[in-house]
Amino acid sequence: MFAETAELVRNASKPFELNAEPGDDVVIVTDSAIDESVWAALFAAANERGLDPTVALIPPREKHGNDPTSAAAEAMLGADLAVMVTSTAITHSEAGAAAQHAGVKCIAMDEMTPDILRSGAAGADYEAMQGIAQTLGEIYADGSEMRITSDHGTDVVGDIEGQTYWPIAGKIVENATQNICAFPDGEVGVAPDEGTTQGTVVWDTTVHGIGLLDEPIELTVEDGWVIDIDGGREADEFRETLENADENAWYCAAEMSIGINPDAEISGRMRTDKKVEGAVHIATGANKDLGGKIQSALHIDGTIRYPDVWVDDQKLVEDGEILVESGA
Repeated sequence: MFAETAELVRNASKPFELNAEPGDDVVIVTDSAIDESVWAALFAAANERGLDPTVALIPPREKHGNDPTSAAAEAMLGADLAVMVTSTAITHSEAGAAAQHAGVKCIAMDEMTPDILRSGAAGADYEAMQGIAQTLGEIYADGSEMRITSDHGTDVVGDIEGQTYWPIAGKIVENATQNICAFPDGEVGVAPDEGTTQGTVVWDTTVHGIGLLDEPIELTVEDGWVIDIDGGREADEFRETLENADENAWYCAAEMSIGINPDAEISGRMRTDKKVEGAVHIATGANKDLGGKIQSALHIDGTIRYPDVWVDDQKLVEDGEILVESGA
């Protein structure tokens, strides 16, 4: 048991090693659906590194993108570093965006479990990932259009010229609207220009709030909005989620991101699945914290495991394999 705890604390130290300074005030926002060993390991790791940690324990939020309690939101604003380790993601909530806009360093660790914290994705070489993250980020920065296709029927395009992008591999990315990384981490994403996304998105692996899919969920997207949802029982569940939310929950794509973590494996939890090297996740709902204009109470990611991806005429991913090399 001691060895297992030590392993959790060792991996929990990594995001602090990469992003914190001794003496930083750290607030760990978690909820009662997260295994106590996870937030306890984070607390111990922060304390061992000379940080000043506080745990804010809240009830689970209903959906991904919902705000934490007002007291937790205030605690985040008063911290140097906020770790969001909740069962449903608060990363893209208004509180999460407000903390980033206020200059608080943020680390997203939603859906974290002891198994994920012990996994290869958590133990990956994050320094080695920085090169491919920067290479893909530079391609996004110079590009005009991103296209994603798959054998399941995905064929979607969006304008990315001048749009906010994020090459994150465990180190906090700072830009006009973001001050964040994740853990486990490894993705390079971009928020397409509102109203430009057109085509078909077919999530074939995992979806926030559902988990591993029994059947693909097909979204028809027109001028940046979902106009139709097809599939089986899980598609009906997703449709009901949007119908019970605000109208901006139907926005797509809030982001288009390529996973770059070579040690991440499909687990049925978005925390690891969207980081898998060569996988893609495409989101509906809020993108305001990603440099966009859409505010919603929801932000829902869905993954595509073996996509092809282009930026303009350059093919970046083929059948889930990243084609570009670090420094290319």
